[in-house]
Amino acid sequence: MMHNKPLKVRKIHVFVTEGGKQTADVRLPYGMFRLGMKYGKDAAKGEPDSCAKAMARLQDFSCAAFERAVAAGERTLPCVLLDETDEISATHVVLTAL
Repeated sequence: MMHNKPLKVRKIHVFVTEGGKQTADVRLPYGMFRLGMKYGKDAAKGEPDSCAKAMARLQDFSCAAFERAVAAGERTLPCVLLDETDEISATHVVLTAL
């Protein structure tokens, strides 16, 4: 009898374009993303920059809840976590869990 292991998020793909030009295409370990989410939310509070605005969009995102949903099969991978465009700066950011 074959047992299926629960799915786990392994990586986050960060893809950014600014003014139509690709400026980032990075895959990082999910653990680094979790750490960034943990500390980034606190660090971004009260900051007026674009990083703080991005973190505000992810304010209600829970890594633990997302991981449970993936393990239970309620969410499938790959899964887009954020797909935002800032019209003023012509910046497009996509975060995808792999």
